[in-house]
Amino acid sequence: MLEQLNNLLATYRADGAVGVSLAFSLDGRETIAITAGLADRPNDVPVTPDRLFKIGSCTKTFVAAALMKLVEEGKAELGSPIASWFPDLPRANEITVLQLINHRGGLPEFEYDIPMDPGLVWTPAKLVELAFGIGGQTAPGGGAVYNNTGYVLAGMLIEAASGLSLGDYVRQKVLQPLGLEDTWSPATESFPEERMVRGYYHRPTPAADASTALASGGEMWRMDGVLPFSNDLQDSSALFPFSGAYACGDMVSTPGDLVGFMNGLLEGRLLPPRLLAAMKDGRSTVSYPGTRLRETGAGLIASEYAGRLVLGHQGSIPGYVTVMEHDPVSRLTIAMTSNVGSGNRLSFYASGLHPVLDQAIAIILGES
Repeated sequence: MLEQLNNLLATYRADGAVGVSLAFSLDGRETIAITAGLADRPNDVPVTPDRLFKIGSCTKTFVAAALMKLVEEGKAELGSPIASWFPDLPRANEITVLQLINHRGGLPEFEYDIPMDPGLVWTPAKLVELAFGIGGQTAPGGGAVYNNTGYVLAGMLIEAASGLSLGDYVRQKVLQPLGLEDTWSPATESFPEERMVRGYYHRPTPAADASTALASGGEMWRMDGVLPFSNDLQDSSALFPFSGAYACGDMVSTPGDLVGFMNGLLEGRLLPPRLLAAMKDGRSTVSYPGTRLRETGAGLIASEYAGRLVLGHQGSIPGYVTVMEHDPVSRLTIAMTSNVGSGNRLSFYASGLHPVLDQAIAIILGES
């Protein structure tokens, strides 16, 4: 099996990936990690299992779990309006704490409009201001539409209620109880930057008649003036400041820690049953065209891989793609990170990891 997985990662590299790290655990047994490729192309530094990757929106699962710990402590209630925390926020008396993290808060989105300027330093309040400046707020409680603004507000709520920075609270209430030592929240805490892999970004020149729709290859992030169009991979490691991602995407980790987190969370070692159920059950169909996301809970999303509906999250941030998933039937937990990415979802560099994960699952489960 390991030989097959190594060959699979070698093929992914040959197809154009730079570096890749994968970890898995089957039926609660030991976590196995394998890697391939480079953490730093110019210096020919290999990826090793302890190398850190930006995990993008996989951060949301950690933040949702942290919010549930806050509820467990009696410092917030899932069904309560957020107006007591955000009295000046439009419709705050209608939006509940739970709706901040289940994509049903009707909040406006900022991801596609935030400048990719490495010189900018963002505060959470400025991110919320940006979102409402763009507009698009709808009635809370409607259909699930993938939303980052709710997670920024969730992070702000955690900080206000706990008196700790978001990174400190996540560390004390989520990471330390599960024994996770290779995960950090760089927007609010220091981390070992020397262990980070470099990220590489593909920004191909669009055709004259190219669609601007994201599902059809339209560019997701604002790169004008930051990265030129090029068919060559460009280093994007410092392109987007961690402060611009905050509670919706700032974390760095290893696949081994992601597997440990998912196992600990879903085995009930972090939250009482009612709060774990609030994260994973009662899911709604999610609107995120061109992805494998199918149903969203609160910080946990059901996606389709290898013909299975698995539970976890995926994340993309310029130059990095991450997926962490758990199959409740086989009890396989798997995480995979890559240090290539693209704002064009049709690009191999944005989407090529997903079929590799399909194949890895099939190999591990003896179906290939």
